[in-house]
Amino acid sequence: MQLTIPKVDYKIISNQLDASFNAELEKFNYAISHYGFLLLQNTPIDKKVKNNIFKTYKAFFDLPFEEKNKVNMDLTSSNRGWGAPKGEQVNPDYNPDYKEIFDAGPHQKVKDEFRDLTYYAKNIWPEQLPLFENSVNNYYDLCTQIGMHVLSFIERSLDLSENFFRDKFENPMSLLRCNYYPPRRSSLSNKDYGIAPHTDYGCLTILLTDNNPGLEIKNPSNEWELVTPKEGEVIVNFGDMLEFWSKKKIKATPHRVYGNNKERFSIPFFFNPQYDTIISKKDKIIAGEYLSKKYDTTYIHKKI
Repeated sequence: MQLTIPKVDYKIISNQLDASFNAELEKFNYAISHYGFLLLQNTPIDKKVKNNIFKTYKAFFDLPFEEKNKVNMDLTSSNRGWGAPKGEQVNPDYNPDYKEIFDAGPHQKVKDEFRDLTYYAKNIWPEQLPLFENSVNNYYDLCTQIGMHVLSFIERSLDLSENFFRDKFENPMSLLRCNYYPPRRSSLSNKDYGIAPHTDYGCLTILLTDNNPGLEIKNPSNEWELVTPKEGEVIVNFGDMLEFWSKKKIKATPHRVYGNNKERFSIPFFFNPQYDTIISKKDKIIAGEYLSKKYDTTYIHKKI
């Protein structure tokens, strides 16, 4: 079956171009309510930006173990820096994920009450790559800009007040990651995934992928389908928090990466609200407590 994941023009919705705006918003509405995924076209993540950020991360993952190990998140109480192979387990029914990661969080100054919280921790950077920090932070800021626009699309889609999300994202607990999936070995079992089936924990994810396909999503027919974005398309999906927050008007969709015989890179930006945001009054769910609990049971070095 051919994947029919909706494609939405970021520029049209951002600029509210009259002729096409309603049609794009209708596609966006369908995407968030039925698929939980969409392909975003015409974003500021152009070919130059894409090539630069993948080149930046590839330079890091090409470093020898001894250099990567200097920024190993196992040595921290948070999720900053390099995560070694099988350092994360997103689904307890499967083996730890067959990948390496590099995680970076907010780099701007945060409110005093958040400063000492684990998931606002200071970033750590590889000294051997002097341009790495600046490149990653610039891409982080660009994704933040896109994320705020996508939230404004949601405000229109759900008839929320204008800028409903703005104050909830003044100090977001966002996370920028690069996943490195090595070529899949024949000795791995069907319990071994690049990343096992899961839903994202936070609000929304902006995902940039290389040209090696691997991401599969559970479509509305409850079948696993491969997501194959074309050049210039960025994947967006929605997480558990936004499903709670929207009272299930927005769908958090299971997805996975099995892996193949080629190495693969993907760069997700997890856009999450600030720590004290109440995402469900009924169930008394606070964003920071929910996210911390998920992280603490996902990262192997954080498990109690």
